[in-house]
Amino acid sequence: MYGDARAPVIQDSLGARLHSLAARGDEERLARDPLSIVRAARDPEAAALLAASLAFGNVATIRASATAAIEAFEGARGPPRGFRHRWIGARDLGGLFRAIRRARDRHGSLEALFARGDDPAAEDVGAALDAFAEALRGPAPAPPLRFLLPRPSDGSACKRPLLFLRWVVRREGATDLGLWRRVDPSRLVVPLDTHVHRIAYWLGFTSRRTPSWRAALDVTRALRRFDRLDPVRFDFALSHLGIARDCPRRPVRERCGRCPLQPWCRAWVTT
Repeated sequence: MYGDARAPVIQDSLGARLHSLAARGDEERLARDPLSIVRAARDPEAAALLAASLAFGNVATIRASATAAIEAFEGARGPPRGFRHRWIGARDLGGLFRAIRRARDRHGSLEALFARGDDPAAEDVGAALDAFAEALRGPAPAPPLRFLLPRPSDGSACKRPLLFLRWVVRREGATDLGLWRRVDPSRLVVPLDTHVHRIAYWLGFTSRRTPSWRAALDVTRALRRFDRLDPVRFDFALSHLGIARDCPRRPVRERCGRCPLQPWCRAWVTT
């Protein structure tokens, strides 16, 4: 973790590199990302929650499943017959459809529902996300719906709902939608997928070996040192370093030597 005498220098230089990565053109990466499907949707708020909730597995499968789900939802239909995304079937997707429609019938929008459980003075969106998931799940939710709508209070890293929040809250850059206005981007928490967690661990942003809510908070607090108003702005670039295999699961000297974050990586020292 950042705690030794070198920290100010490391922060300054690493911060500059992270800002440079985040500022790079994202058109090529965006074309492969589920967010490109959401951008084309007629109902981007609902599409964002559907696509983010299904964002597990390989990219091609996620895109295909998200497209089928969004098209059915926007067509006011039930889930596609025979729908299957990993272990999520048509009945499970139907539960998510009903949760979204019920929330909008009662509150007008998903943003309004989220705002009901949010305290704008809170350091982060954790408590609001808990209340949001609880309200969408309803009483006695089936296990698949609990999986699709995890809660921070369960210890989950909540990567997929945090991805949804990043998409709808962030208002800067070409990679996010900026649909909501009631949540300050400074309070977002990093969507900690396996790629971001691995890179964050090697950079010393967290000492936790597995993704969790506490690990996500560790990483977010570290990134606030580089941008306190928009700490998750670095998520897209870091995630795609892993997706593109620029950051392998295990250190490989030939590949790691080309990594833009190599000078600050603890894994590099061990290769």
